[in-house]
Amino acid sequence: MSVVAKKAGSPAKGKTNPLNKVFDIIGGIFKPILIVIIGGGVLQALRDVLLMLGVIGKVSSSYLILNALGDCAFYFLPIFLAYSSAQVFGATPYMSAAVAAFLVYPSITNMFTWANNVGWSLTLFGTIPVTYAKYPSSVLPIILIVLFQSKIEPLIKKVVPELLKTIFVPVLTMFFTAIVGLVILGPIGTWIGDGLAAAISWLNRTVPWLVPTLVGALSPFLVITGSHYSLFPVATQNLAQLGYDTVLLPGNMASNIALAGMSFAVAMRAKNPKYKSYSASSGITSLFGISQSSLYGNAIPLKKPLIASILGGGIAGFYAGITAIKGHSFVTPGLLSLVGYLQPTSNIINAIITCVIAFAGTFVLTLVLGFEEPDEQTVRELSGEAAPAEDAKAGTDKAGGKK
Repeated sequence: MSVVAKKAGSPAKGKTNPLNKVFDIIGGIFKPILIVIIGGGVLQALRDVLLMLGVIGKVSSSYLILNALGDCAFYFLPIFLAYSSAQVFGATPYMSAAVAAFLVYPSITNMFTWANNVGWSLTLFGTIPVTYAKYPSSVLPIILIVLFQSKIEPLIKKVVPELLKTIFVPVLTMFFTAIVGLVILGPIGTWIGDGLAAAISWLNRTVPWLVPTLVGALSPFLVITGSHYSLFPVATQNLAQLGYDTVLLPGNMASNIALAGMSFAVAMRAKNPKYKSYSASSGITSLFGISQSSLYGNAIPLKKPLIASILGGGIAGFYAGITAIKGHSFVTPGLLSLVGYLQPTSNIINAIITCVIAFAGTFVLTLVLGFEEPDEQTVRELSGEAAPAEDAKAGTDKAGGKK
C-alpha cells in the first residue's frame, strides 16, 4: 500500500462520527496555543540540559528564571485553553479567560492547598460544598466550564433587557460560570484523575508489567484530560519509599518517544513545507519529553498517527514492564530522563531499548498507516501565522456572534 501522505481535499469520510467530532473540537481548541506550548517545551528542555551540564544550579536565579519562562505556558494553560475553547464553543473569549484566571488566582490556589493539607472542608456561602481540585496546568475542567458558559451566556443575553446588557451580561455570565465550574464542573476532572490513579495503583500491585504498557499506550488520553498529573503522587511515593519508580516514568517515556517518532514520520512524508517544519519541531520537543505539540498538532488531527503512537507506546511500555526498568529520578520523561536509569547497567540498556522500540516502531507504523495532510488554514494556525484578511474577518465575525 502507498505510504505517501494524502492531501486533504475531498470530504472526510465519517464526518458525522462522534469520535471525529470530539477530535475536531480538541484540535480546534489546541491548535491556536501550540506555538506557546512548543516555546515553553523547548525552554524547559534547555533548562534541563543546562542543569545536567552543571552550567546552572537548581538553587540559582538563572534556574528560577528559565524554569518560570518555560513553565508559565503550562501553569497558566487553563487561561489559554479558555480563550481558544470560547472561540470553538461560541462563548465570549475574554470572559472565559477571566474565569480561568480566577481558578489559578494565587489566593484560590493557596486556599485549596491549605484546606487539603489541614483536612478542612470548604464551603460557598456557608452551605454549598467546594471540592478540592488542582487547576494550574489542568485541561479538562476549563474546557467543560467554557462549554457550560457557551450554553448559559445566550440565555442570559435573552433575559437581560437591552439597556442593562452592558453591565449585567458579563457580571451574571462570569458569576454563574465561575460558581458552577468551582462547585460542579471543576471537580469532575479531579474525580476522573483520582479514579485513573486508583485503578493504575491497583493494577501495579496485581499485574506490574501491565501498568507501563497501559501508560505507554494511553498517556495521550491522560494528557488530553489532564489526568496524568494525578499519577504523579504514585511516582513520587515510589521514589520516596523505594528509591525508584516502575509505574509512571517508564510508561511516560515510552509514550513521549513514540509521539516523537510519529511526528518525524509525518515530517518526512508531509508535502507542505510549513507542516514539515512544524512536525519536525514537535518531534524534537517530544524527544525532550514535551509531547503536547505532537499530540495536538499531529496525532489528534491526523487520527491514524494517533493509533500508531498508541501501538508504539504500548509495545515499548510492555518491554519496559517485562524488563522492570526503574527510573531513579523525576526528570521530564524524554531522552534526558535516561540519566535516571544509569544504574545498574542492564537497567540503562533496557531503557535505551525501550526508547528505540517506541521511536522506530511508531515511525514505521505511521508510514504504514498513512495520513491525510491538514489543509493550508490549519497549517497556518499551527505555525502561528496570521490568517489572511478574509479569514481573519470571518474569525472576528464568528467570535462576535455574527451570522
